[in-house]
Amino acid sequence: MRAIAATRSLGALVEETLRGLVEQARAARHTWAEIGELLHVSRQAAFQRFGGGPRAPSEGSTSETPVDGAVEHALPVLEAFLDGRFEDARARFGKRMLEAVSLELLADVREKVRREAGEVQALGTPLVSVRDGYTVVDIPVGLERADGTGRVVIDADGQVAGFFVRPAESIS
Repeated sequence: MRAIAATRSLGALVEETLRGLVEQARAARHTWAEIGELLHVSRQAAFQRFGGGPRAPSEGSTSETPVDGAVEHALPVLEAFLDGRFEDARARFGKRMLEAVSLELLADVREKVRREAGEVQALGTPLVSVRDGYTVVDIPVGLERADGTGRVVIDADGQVAGFFVRPAESIS
């Protein structure tokens, strides 16, 4: 039994080390394809495994509790946007978001993402944090020619108070 426990601990240590090394490789601008090749997996598999890995808490984050089911609130919004189902994405928007973000704006942004980065290849592991009383869900998005991040900001009522899709490096 001790050997099983020790092996499990060793596995967690190896995973944490590998995740840190992948983050360093990405910071040095190595591609997911290069990382996948070293790990003997596809670009998409590497992205899905490490694309949403742990990051140091950013300035302004707090220890407040995130909204229950934050990922379940956020993921359908991003998926609907990426699939071109803009009415479905807006169905979870709060009043201010509905006023600020039209169907046309969502369609324009989606077309820009498609034109500049290509089609969606994979979604990574969502990362949930709390900032200024809002729950922030960052979802890595693997695209044909670039990686991005979908950020869905959720208010205390579970409604979308913010929504962004940007190149992965620009989210902070």
